[in-house]
Amino acid sequence: MRVLILTLLKDFPGCRVCGHRDLSPDLDGNGEIEPEEWIKACPCFDAATRWNER
Repeated sequence: MRVLILTLLKDFPGCRVCGHRDLSPDLDGNGEIEPEEWIKACPCFDAATRWNER
């Protein structure tokens, strides 16, 4: 999985690692996607933070 993500990041500069929940719309327009706005709760962890901890 790690090699795939690294390859995709190389092939598509400017992309970011995120989870499904991070792509949910900001329903109340406050600039933050809060748990009650998530369309999907997966992953059950913050994918961007986890990736940056590697």
